[in-house]
Amino acid sequence: MSDVVWHGGSLGTVSGVDNMVALPTGFIGPLSELHAEEQDVIASDDLVAMRLVVSATQTGDLLGIPATGRRVESDAVDIYRVTDDGKIREEWAADDTAAFASQLGALSLPWAS
Repeated sequence: MSDVVWHGGSLGTVSGVDNMVALPTGFIGPLSELHAEEQDVIASDDLVAMRLVVSATQTGDLLGIPATGRRVESDAVDIYRVTDDGKIREEWAADDTAAFASQLGALSLPWAS
């Protein structure tokens, strides 16, 4: 589908199938043992919202953060626009990038333990 769009919040917006191929390599590729556990799923008309807990081990460079081998876990909310034939046309991804960066030692969140 050539008109597919991914809205990644602070990670930017990507349009088109060819450009979408870079997403798994750039963001998901550095994370091994990736697991996303669905917490809630809500659907209305052509939209599906999903709340997830995502965990992984950082084994490669992630957004400029060198590999640490650390385990990370964060919350995510994804909203999908689905076509009549069941294909995802658009996604809004709200991932807790600050939690990932904090757990990897790239930034300090004074309120996080």
